[in-house]
Parts: sequence; C-alpha cells; structure tokens
Amino acid sequence: MRIEKLTPPARPGSPWTLVLETGEKLKLTEGVVADFALYQGGELDQPALEELKAAAFAGALREKTISLLTGRLMSAGQLKEKLLTKGATPRQAEELAAWAQDIGLLNDREYAAALVRHYQDRGYGVYKIKDELYRRKVPREYWEEALEALEDPGEQISRLLAARLKDPTDPKQVKKASDALVRRGFSWSQVSQGIEGFRRTWEDEQIGD
Repeated sequence: MRIEKLTPPARPGSPWTLVLETGEKLKLTEGVVADFALYQGGELDQPALEELKAAAFAGALREKTISLLTGRLMSAGQLKEKLLTKGATPRQAEELAAWAQDIGLLNDREYAAALVRHYQDRGYGVYKIKDELYRRKVPREYWEEALEALEDPGEQISRLLAARLKDPTDPKQVKKASDALVRRGFSWSQVSQGIEGFRRTWEDEQIGD
C-alpha cells in the first residue's frame, strides 16, 4: 500500500496526517511516524499496514484519554467505561487508566474527596453522597476516608429546615420537610432529631416573642 501523502501538524504535539493511495486517512503521533520510518511515497505491506492502524488507534485512544481528563475529574472506572464506548478493548482501557494515574491525570482518592465536598456543599446527606460515589464508580477503598470529612449533619439539617419549615407543629409541614430531607440522603433518625431540635428552638422563640 502506497503512502500518497504524509503531512506534519500545524501545531507541535498535534498528530501527523497520513493519506493512503485508497484515500484513507490516518492520524499518527510523531513517535509512530518515527517508529515506522514513514515517508511520502513509501510502501506498506499488509502486516505493516495493520500494525500501523493499530498504533494509530492506540494513539487516538491516548489523545481521547487526555481530552476526557483535561479540566474534568472522573474515576478510573468512569474513564474505562468511556474508552470502551470509543472502541477500546478492556485491556487497552485498563492500560490507559493506569497510564493516566501514573502521570497524575487520574486520582480516585482525590476524586472521592472532591465528590464528598461537592455534594455536601449542595446540601446532601451521607446516603445520597454514597449513591454518587457508587454511581461514579469510585472504588470503595476510598469512601471511608472521604466521608470522614463530612461536617455534622445536624448543622446541614438545621439550615435546610429553616428554609423549608415555617411551623414545626404542623404535621403536614413536618412530613413534607422530612420527606424532602430523606430524599436528600439524610437518615430518618437524623431528620427526626433535627426536627425536634428545630421545634424546641422555634417554641422558645415564640415564648420570647
């Protein structure tokens, strides 16, 4: 197979473009171009062409890995799942995830801590946060350490109740507020304690008025 054209990138670090006599185009890293000693007008037999295509695809997956992780946090499990949808084999996905961890693009421990902070800041309780850790494929070995940083749920519940509950002696309001807090990931016992504390404070304020 003849190489009709081999064009260097306009920007350093971008892929080279190789055009075969059939019109098929391959995007290649500079390393692949050097490894295969490619040049315009050169010939590739079928085994060499198949090897070149495999190398081109591996390079494209690496570039996709960098693109996925640039400016965005995700778990190794999420990355592997996305790479599989791009045509990577399970082995390629594993190797790329390990490579991303080695160069610091991927860190499940840091991602777990960031998720916990994010969802607590949004007013969610531990059960909702655990659901997110599971959904985002964070390894369980990092859960406990990340969850230790959670603040006292009582303070969160008090703030949320202050925004939702006007009269803690009204059963309908109490049930509505309780259901909302449980949906946000707080336990029934945490919610019950929070409502009881909120009710006592509210009653004291009424007496003071």
